[in-house]
Amino acid sequence: MDITASRLRELRKIKQLSQEDVAKYLGITRTAYNKYESGDIKPVRKLNELAVLFNVSVDYLLGREESTLESKVREVSPHISGQLQKYLDLSDSGKDIVDITLNAVYDQENNPNEPQ
Repeated sequence: MDITASRLRELRKIKQLSQEDVAKYLGITRTAYNKYESGDIKPVRKLNELAVLFNVSVDYLLGREESTLESKVREVSPHISGQLQKYLDLSDSGKDIVDITLNAVYDQENNPNEPQ
């Protein structure tokens, strides 16, 4: 098994996600995602999305860097994992609403003096 495949499998298990959960997040089939974890194919077009999901760099996924935010991933609370699962279960329009709301709240808290 290559480094990318093993890291994807390890990160998915740390996050307590199924292959189906990750595939749904990526908008691909579980079979296609399984090929990423088995090393049959590289997730070239999905590397950025995977890095975001697992909170690591693309370089880490590709094995070009050993340092990772893996310890942070391990610290994710069950609440956050549950929230992520709810997000993954939403329709595309539901995800759009959550994304818009999250961005608005984030911007407001990080730029409190700017008009909304």
